[in-house]
Amino acid sequence: MIGSLLIVDYIQYMMPEIMLFALASLILLLGPFVKKNTPWALISTLGFLLAYFLLLSQKRGSIDPSLLFSINILEDMSSNFIRHFSLGMGLYFCLLFWRDCQTENTFETFALLMFLVTGCSIVGIANDLVVLFLGLELISIPTYVLLYLHGKKDLAAESAMKYFFLSIFSSGLVLLGFSYLYGIVGTTNISAISDALCNGYRFKPSADLDNSSGLLFLIPMLAILAGLGFKISMVPFHFYAPDVYQGTTYRMCALLATVSKVAGFAAIVRIFGFALAQGALPGSSKTLDNIYVLFWILSAVTMTIGTILGLLQRNLRRILAYSSISHSGYILAGIAVAPKLELATGIDGIGASFFYLIAYFFGTFGIFAVLDVLDTKEKPIEDWDDLAGIGSQTPLLAICLAVFLFSLIGIPFTGGFLAKFFIVFGCVSVPYTWDDALSKGTHNLFFLLGIIAFLNAAVGSWIYLRILSGIYFKPAIWPRVFKTSFRPSYLPIIGCVFIVLALGIKPSLVFNLNVLKGMAQPLNSVSLSGIDIPKPAEIDVALKRQ
Repeated sequence: MIGSLLIVDYIQYMMPEIMLFALASLILLLGPFVKKNTPWALISTLGFLLAYFLLLSQKRGSIDPSLLFSINILEDMSSNFIRHFSLGMGLYFCLLFWRDCQTENTFETFALLMFLVTGCSIVGIANDLVVLFLGLELISIPTYVLLYLHGKKDLAAESAMKYFFLSIFSSGLVLLGFSYLYGIVGTTNISAISDALCNGYRFKPSADLDNSSGLLFLIPMLAILAGLGFKISMVPFHFYAPDVYQGTTYRMCALLATVSKVAGFAAIVRIFGFALAQGALPGSSKTLDNIYVLFWILSAVTMTIGTILGLLQRNLRRILAYSSISHSGYILAGIAVAPKLELATGIDGIGASFFYLIAYFFGTFGIFAVLDVLDTKEKPIEDWDDLAGIGSQTPLLAICLAVFLFSLIGIPFTGGFLAKFFIVFGCVSVPYTWDDALSKGTHNLFFLLGIIAFLNAAVGSWIYLRILSGIYFKPAIWPRVFKTSFRPSYLPIIGCVFIVLALGIKPSLVFNLNVLKGMAQPLNSVSLSGIDIPKPAEIDVALKRQ
């Protein structure tokens, strides 16, 4: 009886994802047999709206938290945020891809979009390594097909194959890390793994005298981080991005630059939350306690290389690809500093990273959406010089593009400014005591990271200012004629402008900032050890072996 009730709870909680998956499957089955003028874009948009309505109608606490160590999905702040954000992204992409509603592959495009958004939502609620991997693959596999369907004729196959081979390599690394982690801990439940890593269920704390236990766990953690690093375009797993972006359309670039990053960072926070949560207690391994140093290095290298290489580009797709790489470095900075911040500082590193992810999404999506509208077969936009004269020919779109570029620069009164401020302020706010050399060294380390982030933001601003100079200060190379009729893709552009400005002026107009505080708290060892429930059978067996 209890098992059947638990299955019913699963179904009720995952009803938005189940509905989207079922609708996408139905579209793929019926698409080849119905008329070509079937409004698949409208059907998909209504599907996303229905899924969002189902999500809003759910009662909080539908998943019993006392079953944390035995359930495969999780209900907490971060999972709710990712679910809402994923469905919102799906609606935006439906409107952006609306222009493809007259092509032969229309039904496939929108079905794959729904699969992709479903996978992103599953990653956000996953509490099991198997479920998490299924969510990641539900994102990757549709992306392969979409890259081929929407790529340039001469570069589509090359772009799709590069992404395919590198993606399956990253999936192999993730699987290697997951299997190794399962062999060590004895369970695939992420909450149980986090608790085991913090409290040392499978090894004695004294074993860390030779640091062997920490190195044992470091192997799967490095493999997992390397695999997820591909999803977020993290250095040194970034080299595919410029070539893949250059070989596809602007709307596919928007998808590559946003959805994979949201899912990748959600997975990183979910898996590494035991060591990254604000105020996380030291675990049983010095190596794992110092994992923030690895994120510090990756953050500094990623934002610096992305900025420097972006300055050397002329092709807009490659410029924005390196921009995407550099912004991953800023988000990693918030993740790195999270365990060293105290509640008294008022800044939560994980919350700051999620806020940056929000501002980054709407700024980047808006840029690609505007470029997708401006790009035509007669007058394609490849280099930043091709935007010359847009300010006078299409003033409204040029203003929208300027707002998005200002946000990525970090100009005040835009969401990008507050996002960068939260990251830099968190880095320079790491507490320390004068008589503690270790805490003072940690403070200096993150103070340096804040300086690196600030300098990269200053230098990287030239990338976007160069584009703006072409829009407003260069004469048009050739006259452009744009259709004045309404396009559905204008709606997400307007929405992005409003949200970018609202995030910079009054973020509470968009959402409650308190939601972003302590988003990794359920993964903290404090919250896990405070649950007085029996451990899973696997951990009980492990305890008897000690």
